[in-house]
Amino acid sequence: MQFSKIKLHLPNTLKPISMYKKLTLGALCCAILYFNSCKNGNTEETPVPVGMVRLDLTKAGLPATIDVPDTTKKINGIEALSSGSIHVFVGKGFHILINVSGEAVSMKKSDVNGDDLNKPKAWVVNDSNCILYSTQKDTNAFANAKEEYHFYTVIRKGKASYYVQDMTQGSNGDVFVFGLQDAQTMLTSAKSLTPVVPPAKS
Repeated sequence: MQFSKIKLHLPNTLKPISMYKKLTLGALCCAILYFNSCKNGNTEETPVPVGMVRLDLTKAGLPATIDVPDTTKKINGIEALSSGSIHVFVGKGFHILINVSGEAVSMKKSDVNGDDLNKPKAWVVNDSNCILYSTQKDTNAFANAKEEYHFYTVIRKGKASYYVQDMTQGSNGDVFVFGLQDAQTMLTSAKSLTPVVPPAKS
């Protein structure tokens, strides 16, 4: 009598299950290491771009940092205004207002289009989070009126939101007029706003 050989077929799900367990354990280890580093305050900061310095706005009432043009040999400062905004300035070509509340970009654009005194001339950036545009006053009423640039943007980082725009007039009556490069520099600076995370309690 001849006996046929019997082949045993093991379920091929054993290998995937083993791999799944390995991947799960690996992901769990990575998560533990990540949260442990955050707890100990070991998160890496974004490097400061060349030609910029990082300012801490916490003392002005806003727990955040912002990168601005090098303040060396330039009049600069941070001031909390009665309006609730924070004024950050560096030299003559950098004056911005930062707030934690404001209007949507679409509403701001509507306001700009409805300004009969300082009419919009060109839109350099025009999206749902930011507008950068030029305006010019009526030359009949203002003989020496020049094209000037402005911006308005909403910055969202994590749970924080910031509403930032150029400052057109100071509390002392000074009027600020910006060129395209000034406005672009201020917009770039606004995008660097980052909330300051308080250290974890031990």
